Amino acid sequence: MQKLAIVTGGNTGLGKQTALRLAKEGFDLVIACRNQSSGEAAAKEIVQLNPSRKIEVGQLDLSDLDSVSSFAKQQNSSWNLLVNNAGAKIERPHKLTKQGFEWHIGVNHLGHFALTADLWPSAASDAKVVSVSSIVARQGSLNLEPNEINASAQYADSKLMNLVFALMLSEKVAGSKRSANAAHPGFARADAYGNWKIRLAEYLFAQSAKAGSQPIFDACLAGNGQYLVPKIFALWGKTSEARPQLPSGQELENFWKKSETLTGRKFTF
Repeated sequence: MQKLAIVTGGNTGLGKQTALRLAKEGFDLVIACRNQSSGEAAAKEIVQLNPSRKIEVGQLDLSDLDSVSSFAKQQNSSWNLLVNNAGAKIERPHKLTKQGFEWHIGVNHLGHFALTADLWPSAASDAKVVSVSSIVARQGSLNLEPNEINASAQYADSKLMNLVFALMLSEKVAGSKRSANAAHPGFARADAYGNWKIRLAEYLFAQSAKAGSQPIFDACLAGNGQYLVPKIFALWGKTSEARPQLPSGQELENFWKKSETLTGRKFTF
């Protein structure tokens, strides 16, 4: 039976490189993205390199939970892999999602939490979810409704939330054939952002998007409950497994329940 992978943000950067690797591995793909034309261009490129693969493009705006619901309803096939890759980088000035959430937390965590929950009923019995985090998760907190706005802090928070969501999901599906992992790309060149200093640092020191996608791809094939990162200072090189220190169990459960409340979604395991 053919395997199907859904990759959010699979039209560009790390997501596109991950999609290319998955197509080569034998997956059909759904590229979920906001920019339809960019998605179509990426799909065309992937098919040219992998003519036997079936590639579809779906409209998805993670800053709008209605768009998330609409995307999920349009997926008629059972899926084997969901790669929660897309997300907002550090963006200023401050803004909110359509439902009024802080932008980075709303897009990076709550949007993907809702998407995974909405797609969960159509997951294959051996389905895997991979969430893309960041090295800055080390500085994050699980505050879903911050009182003070700090784009850098909330970005770090959202990346910790991606990691925590993945590892909590892995525990909740333990004992079944389903699984969940997290990964981060280290210091990698994806889509250009930030001021000239950040772009220069990326040009001089960052590894390529293809290299950065390696831990993400490896997480797609790894066993349950792993967090895969680059080996050299978690910034560059081959994939290795990290063992992050997470908050207390009660804080984790409160975080999960709050995510359900804010998104209006609830998983059934």
